[in-house]
Amino acid sequence: MFTKTLTLALLALGALASPIEVGADVEKRACPGVHVFGARETTASPGYGTAGSVVTSIVNAHSGATSEAISYPACGGQSSCGSVSYANSVSQGTTAVINAVSAFAKSCPSTELVLVGYSQGAEIFDAALCGATGSGGSLASYNIKAAIFMGDPRFKAGASYNVGTCTAGGFDQRSGSCGNYSSLIQSYCDAADPYCCNGSDAATHQGYATEYGSKALAFVNSKL
Repeated sequence: MFTKTLTLALLALGALASPIEVGADVEKRACPGVHVFGARETTASPGYGTAGSVVTSIVNAHSGATSEAISYPACGGQSSCGSVSYANSVSQGTTAVINAVSAFAKSCPSTELVLVGYSQGAEIFDAALCGATGSGGSLASYNIKAAIFMGDPRFKAGASYNVGTCTAGGFDQRSGSCGNYSSLIQSYCDAADPYCCNGSDAATHQGYATEYGSKALAFVNSKL
């Protein structure tokens, strides 16, 4: 009986002697190869919004990939989202992007990161990645491999990463391009869109995931 008790005690001590090594191994395995951040459009319910189908297609294309939605107001003054002004919502959203991406990247520095934003969701990724002037934002040091902007109000005509028929700019057009990060971006906007371009067809603004979803996936896959 004494021998059995002593043996069990020694086994218990052995298990307690190496919790850090076991924990470190589990933590390493918990970091995926690919992680996708998604951000919804104005007034969309919390989650991915219209960006969801693109986020899902990327995750499904890469075994073990994970994703998360940026938590922010996604508002433009409407009572349904707390009457937060558009400018304030963008500001909060940009900060939320920086915090979420930074936290994840510091925990899993080797994970390849993808950004997928729709409308205001595209704008907050644009602002965080590219900065106010195009000189680079607060995400420049992280392992971001691709960024998909759909219906981005910061759309600027002539940028090398533009896709679609728009030759004008969005209502919150950026003053420059995205500097050294241009090769990581695809920004989708068509001429009829009243938000990323100067058109008058709001339905166009909601159609990018359907119209360009396969192209977005192919672009992301080419970067991973």
